[in-house]
Amino acid sequence: MGSTEPEPGTVLEMSYEESLLAIEKDFAVGASAARAAALQGACEATPPLRQYLQEVLDRGGKGKDFKDWRCVMNKRIGISYQTRPASLVWLDDKVEQVSAAARLLGRQLHLPLDTGEAEAVLQAARRQIALDEPFVVKPRHGSNSKHVAMWRRPAEAREEEVLASIRRALEAEDQSWRKESWNQNAVPKGVVLQPLYAPMADLEQAAEAEAAPAAPAAGAEAARRKLLKPLELKVQVLFGEVVGGCLNTHPMYLWVLRSGALIRWRPEECSGLLKRNHGLWEELPAPVLQRLQEVLQEHWRQLREDSELLARRAGLDELRVDWLLGDPRWGCRIGELTYMGTMALDLPPISRRLARAFAEGHLSR
Repeated sequence: MGSTEPEPGTVLEMSYEESLLAIEKDFAVGASAARAAALQGACEATPPLRQYLQEVLDRGGKGKDFKDWRCVMNKRIGISYQTRPASLVWLDDKVEQVSAAARLLGRQLHLPLDTGEAEAVLQAARRQIALDEPFVVKPRHGSNSKHVAMWRRPAEAREEEVLASIRRALEAEDQSWRKESWNQNAVPKGVVLQPLYAPMADLEQAAEAEAAPAAPAAGAEAARRKLLKPLELKVQVLFGEVVGGCLNTHPMYLWVLRSGALIRWRPEECSGLLKRNHGLWEELPAPVLQRLQEVLQEHWRQLREDSELLARRAGLDELRVDWLLGDPRWGCRIGELTYMGTMALDLPPISRRLARAFAEGHLSR
């Protein structure tokens, strides 16, 4: 990192326009890295994709006739469906990505994992219950947090209920999964058990009421549910370079620059940022924001290095690395990896700029 960069965790005081320029600068780093990037064959842009990416640049990023990251993502999924390269499936497999990432990085950064037949996972659950260690059961093949069971007080759990959650996850199906990419649906059915990462409500003894003190009951309840999830930072890598990140639960509250510094969005200052009728600006509780800043100050350089190294060694043109942050026991851990997935779709100006940077990168090769 250059000495002129702001320190990780620093909240920058910038206007909306200055913030977008800073993000464009970061995206340009990723696009520029494309020329020298060593990509695996499945990640090279095919002629149909190159033609589409040229349209992304030709149409610009303003007005109604534009292409954003969702457009690019859907086009790539459709084109790659013709060949369905097996070399990309591991990125959406909750089991394979753990071992593959460990091989590429030389150490395991995901949470410990138990998997296999229902009985094997049940035995692992019994051990967790005996130790009163919180754990989560989820489908190996699922997405969108469907059919996930969290056992926060396992010593109080009935074994029959735990077994039922394992069986549900093992054979889980969901209508939403049929709309996902082919690579997600290529993952074999299965079930996994992992330790439950500390939720945001536990960080720095954050009070649930701080999430939205003036919100109506329905809004307060939604905010409370968000605080029961971990502090999760979605980090986007483009051609082997980290270009930014946002929070899984509060994507409209802040943006993390490549330097690790923070931009806090204020709706009254940047009405053009938020996607109309989709998503909600919510303030992050002060203790959680403080913990995020502390983690970034201490660990951002390593998180960035690991994210970039993983994408480069796998030969990927893009990768989203979801980092779980703030748990004093487990430290920073990879929650999951996503290829051809969503990133900042609730933030149209950023989504458009990400699409253009991706297009510029591939078309420069």
